[in-house]
Amino acid sequence: MDDIKKKLTEYIRTELASGGAEIEADTSLAGVIDSTAIMELVVWIEGEVGFDVEIDDITPDNFGSIDKIAAYIERNVKS
Repeated sequence: MDDIKKKLTEYIRTELASGGAEIEADTSLAGVIDSTAIMELVVWIEGEVGFDVEIDDITPDNFGSIDKIAAYIERNVKS
């Protein structure tokens, strides 16, 4: 789980965050990344982790922070 958080944090900081925002695992991603970046993140997760993200799963409860995204990934990898 820590490994995926590190990868997520690095990817979001370097590829998606606007203006080089400093992000922690519990930082709200609202206002840090936009809807296009969310879709890029979904594609990255699908390629990196190897499962399809359902469109209905793209919610603040699942994608609101790095912690929430990592928990979502963990739930779906174990399924």
